[in-house]
Amino acid sequence: MSETETAMQLLKTIYKRLDPAKPVEPDSDFYQPIYGKDGREDPVARMRTHIQLNEIQSLQLFSGFRGSGKTTELFRLRRDLRQEGSLVIYASALDYLNPSDPVEISDLLMVFAGAFGDQLEQEFKISLGSESFWNRFTNYLKKTSLQVTEATAKVEADGPAKEVLGGLAGGLELKFAIKEASSFRKKLREFLQNRLPELKRQVDAFFEQGVKALRDKCGDRRIVFIFDQMEQLRGSLNNEREVMQSVERIFASHLDKLRLPFIHVICTVPPWLQFLLPGGTAIEILPSLQLWKKDVERSRCEAGWKVVRELVWRRLEDQGLNLIFGPEVQGRRILVDDLIAESGGHFRDLLRLFQEVIVRILTEKAGLPVPDKIVTGAIRRTREQYLPITEQDAAKLEEIQLSHASGLGSNSSDEIGRITRLLDLHLMLYFSNGEEWYDTHPLVRDEVEAVMRRVRSRSQAS
Repeated sequence: MSETETAMQLLKTIYKRLDPAKPVEPDSDFYQPIYGKDGREDPVARMRTHIQLNEIQSLQLFSGFRGSGKTTELFRLRRDLRQEGSLVIYASALDYLNPSDPVEISDLLMVFAGAFGDQLEQEFKISLGSESFWNRFTNYLKKTSLQVTEATAKVEADGPAKEVLGGLAGGLELKFAIKEASSFRKKLREFLQNRLPELKRQVDAFFEQGVKALRDKCGDRRIVFIFDQMEQLRGSLNNEREVMQSVERIFASHLDKLRLPFIHVICTVPPWLQFLLPGGTAIEILPSLQLWKKDVERSRCEAGWKVVRELVWRRLEDQGLNLIFGPEVQGRRILVDDLIAESGGHFRDLLRLFQEVIVRILTEKAGLPVPDKIVTGAIRRTREQYLPITEQDAAKLEEIQLSHASGLGSNSSDEIGRITRLLDLHLMLYFSNGEEWYDTHPLVRDEVEAVMRRVRSRSQAS
């Protein structure tokens, strides 16, 4: 293989290593330890301690903004708990709930039980009397003669499903219908609205049987149930407010129903819940990594820079860094630092920036080490994905970067929706180093200033 072919193959390998959508297991060579060092609090250690202190059962809420490494850190918690001897069951809400639709407590209770039972069977090869929760609940619905018109494993694209509930052959159909069949879900909610205590008893009984089966097979050990991806419930532009209100109802009015017998539950939630439930419910939130301090100059936070440089090295290694950016000069690679600075310490943006550099190298057939224009183009391209910024958003972002506060003026759905969207889109970042504070993403600061200059110029002219 020629030298050029070897270089191209290495670039392709590094590109795959930089996949921003793939969570990293804590034992992976790509995992970069971040929390619990250099004065940074460790949310995972805090959750593990809560579990240890609550010996029998507990409920904790965990959150993180998209791309903050939340699932990766949950994987670390799972590993640490297993090393201590706990039995850990992990499930994703996205396998059971539609993130674009409102959710009710009855949905979540059934999904908790169904997901728990699925994992017992798949991971531990435990079958509870050859009857999954889905089968049990299907039989319950049949016995109570619930009549619905949209529930089947086969929902046709050109029309509503044609079979009634009595035609359900088994639990898999019910599982599918809860996620995908909106008419069925609506009728089921109406039926369960006045039967929540009965549903809760059924769910608890199923979990108690599952706990007994686990301990019979694995010994008397602590059991932890991690339910991830609930923070992905955010709705669409058409029903964002409705979805937010549905999630708020669950955790404001029905939190106790999510406590499960003899099980330590960790449930991820949307980070905007902290604005709706101030002081009422403790939420462990994963902050962005801090590259600068909370001062006027935004002076560099060297501990954060050290972490990100190590993260970059884990993905590129010396061979990749030398190929793409050339050898170190006086202990620094200026172009690498330019990319780190523009990422704002946000892991997903960091990986996207380096991926874009590789795309440009291969597309433009640029020489190696890369010229400055390749890095400049990668930064410009990544910035474009955040644009345009509306005048209303620019005004709010300017307020946030001056005050370092959340910018939340009221608890109205519209106000919370705006702040949530700015955080979800990474236009503003959340930090915590003994106190919570916020700032704008480095990629958009110039654009925010440009938009506000135009607004003020127009105002003065009128």
